[in-house]
Amino acid sequence: MKKFWIVFLVIAVFVGGGMGLMFYSFSQLDQAVAIDGGVLIWQVGGSYPEERDDSFIGQVRGADETTLSEVIFSLHRAAKDDRITGLVMEFGGLGCDWAKIEEIRHVLAEFKENDKPVYAYFDGAGTREYALAVMADEVYMSPEANLMVLGVTAQLDFMKDTLDKLGMEADFIHVGKFKSAPERMTRSEASDANREMISSIVDDRFEKLVQMLADGRKVSTAEVENWINKGMFDAETALSEGLIDRALYFNDVIEEHFPDDETTAFADYILDRPDIGETEKTISVIYATGVIMPGDSRFDNFQGKIAGSQTIVEELEAATEDENIDLVILRVDSPGGSAMASDLIWKAIVELKKEKPIIVSMSGMAASGGYYISCLADSIFADPGTLTGSIGVYAGKMSRTGMYEKIGVHREFISRGDNALLFRDEGGFTKSQRVLFQNQMDGFYERFLGKVADGRNMTRDEAHAVAQGRVWTGSQGLDAGLVDGIGGFRRAVDSAKWTLGLQKSDTVSVVTFGEEMSPLQRMLLRSLRQGGMFGSMRGPLGLNDSMAQDYSRLAAVFPQLFDTLRDNGMLAAVSLMDGRPVAMMPFSVEIE
Repeated sequence: MKKFWIVFLVIAVFVGGGMGLMFYSFSQLDQAVAIDGGVLIWQVGGSYPEERDDSFIGQVRGADETTLSEVIFSLHRAAKDDRITGLVMEFGGLGCDWAKIEEIRHVLAEFKENDKPVYAYFDGAGTREYALAVMADEVYMSPEANLMVLGVTAQLDFMKDTLDKLGMEADFIHVGKFKSAPERMTRSEASDANREMISSIVDDRFEKLVQMLADGRKVSTAEVENWINKGMFDAETALSEGLIDRALYFNDVIEEHFPDDETTAFADYILDRPDIGETEKTISVIYATGVIMPGDSRFDNFQGKIAGSQTIVEELEAATEDENIDLVILRVDSPGGSAMASDLIWKAIVELKKEKPIIVSMSGMAASGGYYISCLADSIFADPGTLTGSIGVYAGKMSRTGMYEKIGVHREFISRGDNALLFRDEGGFTKSQRVLFQNQMDGFYERFLGKVADGRNMTRDEAHAVAQGRVWTGSQGLDAGLVDGIGGFRRAVDSAKWTLGLQKSDTVSVVTFGEEMSPLQRMLLRSLRQGGMFGSMRGPLGLNDSMAQDYSRLAAVFPQLFDTLRDNGMLAAVSLMDGRPVAMMPFSVEIE
C-alpha cells in the first residue's frame, strides 16, 4: 500500500506540474499577444521569404521568420487601423531581393496616404536597408553607427579552372544567345552576350536605386550618385550630407515622437487576425517558390526551397475543381529548373483557365521555367526589380574521367549500343550525340516560344526577339511585352478584384493550400516568436536552427560557399546535369 501512495504522489506531481506549466504558459501567451494599439514597432530584418515550411516542426524551426505576404498585408491593414498611430522601423540586416524591397516600399507609402508618421532608425545599415529607410518621414541613426551606400554589383563566378584542377569537364548544349547559365562551368569569364545582358540589368537596377533615394530624401539624382561614390558615412557625415535627419538613440526616437502612446510589436500585430466578415469572392494563392523540380514541394537542407511540380499541379487541380474559388493568383519566385516539371505545371494552368481566371504575381525571380509557367496567365505583374524572361533551354553533363584518374580509380565499361554511356560521367558527348541533343534543345526552344507567343499574343518572331535566354528586369520586361504591369502582390489582388467585377475597396477571402494549424499550435508559434517560455524550449527540444541544419560535409567545411550554392539554386541544378533539358536562368547572377 505504501508503494501505491508513493507512485500516486509522483504521478500527481507530474500531472499537477504539467497542468500548472500549461496554465502559466497560456497566461503568459495571452499577455504577449495583446494588441494595445499606439505606435507600431517593426524590427526590420531577414529575407522575408514567400512561404515557410507549413509543417508544425517547420513553423517552430522558422518561428522568427516572417513571410513577405505577412509583412505586406499587415502593413496595409495597419495603415488604415485606427488603433495604430504611427510606425517606427528599427533596422537589422536585410537579406531580401530588390523586388521584395520595392513591394514593401509601396505599402509603406499607404501610411503617408493615411496621415500616419513613419520613422526609421538603424545602428548600422547598407544599401538595401537605406533604400527602405528613406520611405520614412525622418531617418535616424545611432551616434556611433555607420551607413554604407555602395551602389549595385552583379557577381558572376566561373568554375571551369576549378573543374580542370579537379579533373572534371562540363559539356553543355544551349539554345539562345543569352542562355548563359552553363557558362559558370564551361568558361573562365563571361561571354560578350552574357556581359551585355548583365550590364543592362545592373544599369537598370542602379537607375532605380538612385531614383529611390532621390525621391525618398527629396534631393537630385546627381547628389545621390555623389553619396554612392563616397560610399561610407558615420553619423556626423551622414547628417551633414543629408542622408539622415538626426543622430539619436532608439529610445530617444520613441520618446520624442510618441511619449504618451502605447507600443505594439509588429510581430504581435501580424498574428492579430481580425474577422473580415462576409465576402463575395474567394481568391486562391498558389506558390511556385524555388527551383522547379519533379515531385513534392519541399524545404531541402541541401538543395534549398524546391517548387515540386506534383504539389503545384495538385493545388492547381484542386483550385480548378473547387466551386468556392473564383480566381487563382500564382505567386512565382523561381529561377526555373526542370523543363519537364515546368511543362506539367503549364498544362495544369491550361486546364484551370478553362474554368476560371489566373493572375501571375512575380516576386524576385520568375525566369526561364519560372516564366514558362507564367506566360499563359490572364495578367502578369512584376516588380521593377524582378528578374524574368530567360526564355531558353540547356542540357549537359559532367565528365569526371580526369578526377578518377587523379585519385587512382580505374573504370572499365562493358557496354552495347553507341549511346550506352550517354548519361554516364565518362567523357563528353560524341559528335552524333551532340547533334541529337542540339535537335532536342532546338525543338524544346521552339515549343517554349510557341507557348510564350500564345500566352502573350505575339508572333513566333516577336517572342524570339525577346527570348534567346535573355534575362530582363521587371521594368524591361514590361517594355518587352513579357509582363502586363508593374506592381507586387497587392497589385495582383487589386487586379483580381477588377477581374471579378469588384471595387478596389471590396473585401475578398484569400486562401492557400497550406495545412491550417490548430489553435494550440498557433499559440505555441506566437510564444516562439516572442521568445516566451516555449521559445526557451527550442534548444532543449532540439529544434534550434543549428541542430536542424543537417548539412553535408561540404556545409561543415565551406559553410559560406555551401549556403551560396544552395540559395542560388546551384545545388538543386546539379541533380539535373544528366542530359535532361533545363529551363533555368543564370543562377550565378547576384545583384547587391
